[in-house]
Amino acid sequence: MILAYARGPPIAIFAGSWLCTKSPVDGTPVALGEPIGDCENADRLAQLSSLATAVYMIKSRGVKVYYGGSSPEEELAAYAGGADGTLSEIKHRFGVPDQADDAALLVVEADSLEELRRYVRRAGEVYRRRVEVALLARFEAAVELGQYISSFVITKAPDIVSFEPATSLPEIGRCIHCGVDFLMYGAKTKRCIYCGRALRGVITQRKPTLRPEILRAIHRKLADNLPKKIVVI
Repeated sequence: MILAYARGPPIAIFAGSWLCTKSPVDGTPVALGEPIGDCENADRLAQLSSLATAVYMIKSRGVKVYYGGSSPEEELAAYAGGADGTLSEIKHRFGVPDQADDAALLVVEADSLEELRRYVRRAGEVYRRRVEVALLARFEAAVELGQYISSFVITKAPDIVSFEPATSLPEIGRCIHCGVDFLMYGAKTKRCIYCGRALRGVITQRKPTLRPEILRAIHRKLADNLPKKIVVI
């Protein structure tokens, strides 16, 4: 089924290439309204892309993000969004203990800035050394408190992204410099009509190796230098 990005923020992060015959590479930013591939299970694809997009949005606030769920597919989606790691990879504990231990990461739940600050202060009093405090909360809370936290643990994401059926899948050429996606239903162009730079293909049959370090590297390459908006023409 050919799908298009129907609802969500102006730019989402695609994840779930293993559900598609043609699609963007996992970690690719996609623009609202444009076709995204020939894929099955649109609902699952939306869940994975929502998680990747949530990670991307939180990290854009300068916050480290760790995936704390148990789904292998969603772990890959989190890495496609730029996640810094998973809880299983780092020595952590939930809450702040009464006595210091060898934990490198403390995972706390807080619904307000005041509660979060109390946890951070208590962690300093107990450990007397640098220890990372990560907030485990709803995505909306992470967005709201993003300027006050250094780390966040995400286990799931709300339905940020949705896809809908489309009738045709064109080639899409992206100008990274101008932030323009050219939808080529007929005549093909290899260079941006505005700056003359070579276009980068968005839709491909190529599948990345599904390993965390590969997906993180792809995300950095494709998303870090992208303009804040992509215009589709």
